[in-house]
Order: sequence, then structure tokens, then C-alpha cells
Amino acid sequence: MQTRPFGNTEEEFPILSFGAQRIVDEHACNEEQAIAILNTAIDRGIRYFDTAWIYSYGQSEERVGKVAKHRRDEMWIATKVWDRTRDGALRQLEESLSRLQTDYVDEWRLHNIWGREELDRCFASDGAIHALTQAREEGLVRHLSISGHTDPQIQIEALQRFPFDSVLIAVSVLDHFIYSFAEEFLPVANAKGVATIGMKVFCLGKLGDVYDRALRYTLGLPVSTTIVGCSTMEELQKDLEIAEQFVPLSGPERLTFFREMLPLVTPQNLPWKAADWNNPVTWNPRVEPSAM
Repeated sequence: MQTRPFGNTEEEFPILSFGAQRIVDEHACNEEQAIAILNTAIDRGIRYFDTAWIYSYGQSEERVGKVAKHRRDEMWIATKVWDRTRDGALRQLEESLSRLQTDYVDEWRLHNIWGREELDRCFASDGAIHALTQAREEGLVRHLSISGHTDPQIQIEALQRFPFDSVLIAVSVLDHFIYSFAEEFLPVANAKGVATIGMKVFCLGKLGDVYDRALRYTLGLPVSTTIVGCSTMEELQKDLEIAEQFVPLSGPERLTFFREMLPLVTPQNLPWKAADWNNPVTWNPRVEPSAM
């Protein structure tokens, strides 16, 4: 499988990485199946594993931890913090480390910073950004990150405020058409040498009918790697097959794909870009670029 540099770090990762949100009971994946999927992913060359404190009340982290206990040196583990305060974030990190059965994580990420108010809260005097820097100083985390689904201007502003090592962003083919991280954010991040991780490739399953092209579209973007979630061994094998034989969409293929996908660009299919994720009726109001 092709590999790419991970920003300004000394790491390189395969173009396909593992999103661990779906290896949980909530997605009909039991513990035995989850462990088998994770071990197979490692055996096939995947090194980057993304999880989060909030996923299924910690079950995702717990299952990653059951494999990390035996194969930690083969895994780059990224997890996310939901709390926006310093003290709350540090408490969540302690819980994450316990579930993951490790004394450090490779990457700790502010989870889903969707608006300027959220960003300001994290950068307040008692905000979560201070937990990130403290944890790195103490050796509990090695790289600092942020994720964004909604508006690339927020993540651009985040990079103006702080030298994050990486950013996790929504870059499905549908995301291309509104508040596009591919068009607005990737040039900025790549110019700064910030690692970028693609996500939301299949729009929560909405693009299952165009699986191959959806994954090839995102893998073809100038991102460092792309996380894909799966809850069955069959899904993992399918992802691996596409990534191992990866050929970017040609110009005509990409144009045809865009034309086919444009009617699907609705708040219902992109709830993370809606004004209300749980009731996706209208688009989230656009954030004006910062004057910073």
C-alpha cells in the first residue's frame, strides 16, 4: 500500500487508516469480532488507529486497548477529548489511557470543534488547549491535534492560534460542494506542514452504492492518510483491496462523479454541516474568516 509523510513529523503512514468508531456493540460488532478486525488491520499493514473518549461510552477505546496491550509498538493511537475545559479534558485523558491500556497516546485531539465559540472556549484561560500542552509536557501524549466537520475557516483559525501537529477533517465527495475542506483548508495545512487525516468518506453509509469511487476520491486528495470505519471483516477487506490497488480517479471520472453526487448534497446527507446535526434541515451559517 502507498504511504505518505505525516506532516512535519518523521512518520509515514499507509494511505488507509482505521477509524474505530464502529467496532462496538452499537454497530453490531461484538468484542471477539472487533479484536479480530483490529488484528487483521495490523497484519495487513495499517498502523494508524483513531478512536475517541465519547465513542459508545468508551467501548471503542476499550477494544482498541485490548489489542494495544499486546501490539502497542505496531500501533499509532489517536484519541479525542470532548470536554472543552482544562480540568475536564485531563480527567477524560486519564480515562482514555486506562481504557487503552497504555501510558501514552501518540496523538490527542480536540473533538469536533465546529464553531468559533467552541474554539474560543478551548482557548480560554481554563480551556482544553492547556490540557493538551500540559499532557504533552508530561509525556502522556506525543502530538496535538484538532478535528473539524463543519467549516474549514474554524480549523484555519485554529492553526493561526496554535501549532497543531495534525487536523482531522471531513472530506467526502459530498463535502466538496459546501464549506470544502479540500478546497479551502488543505492548501493552508499542507503549506504549514500540518498532517491531515481525511474522514467521513461514505457520509455515514449514504455513499454505499458508490463505495469504490467514494474511497478513491478521498484517497486521491492531498491528505496524509484517511480513516475509514468498519464493523465487519468483509468491510475491512473491501477497504484494503481498494487501498492496496489504489488508482486515483481520472479527470473525466472525477467530473462524472461530481455530476452524479451533486443532487445528494443536502443537510440530511451532510448533518455535520447542518445548523443542527440532530435535525439537519438547513445549512450551518457560514463563519466569516478571522482577521487574525
